[in-house]
Amino acid sequence: MKSLMLNQIEFGLDKALARGGGLLAILIGILITFSVQSSSITTSILVPIVGSGILSIENAFPITLGANIGTTITAVLASFAVDDPAGLTIALHHVFFNLIGVIIVYPVKAVRNIPVNLAKRLSVITAKRRYVAILYVLVTFLLLPLLGVVLFN
Repeated sequence: MKSLMLNQIEFGLDKALARGGGLLAILIGILITFSVQSSSITTSILVPIVGSGILSIENAFPITLGANIGTTITAVLASFAVDDPAGLTIALHHVFFNLIGVIIVYPVKAVRNIPVNLAKRLSVITAKRRYVAILYVLVTFLLLPLLGVVLFN
């Protein structure tokens, strides 16, 4: 009976987050991240939930987008600590950059599915060959930024 009830709760959670075209999930991501002031915490909570099958990757994606918007609120709050409007200006740039990115990417299902499908493919490859994860991190967070610095300076 317990297993049956948990399955119903999991299905209900996944279904509820899919309502409204994912807008509810984006808002939940914003609220969770705003309350803990860390998108890393929100994402770290999602990983085992998705990994255990409680939530689908398609319904977790808008939560992460909301977390990216929610994390910008910390910069806005920090900008209130100084009287110079330049701090608030750059904090609002951060908010609008992430918000506009979500507005561009999320409404079009074909575009929204690109990062989800890429993540699925990379996870299948990485599950078979663990070194791919290390290569991905090195290329994405070290080599590409260094290449950008060399090419554009």
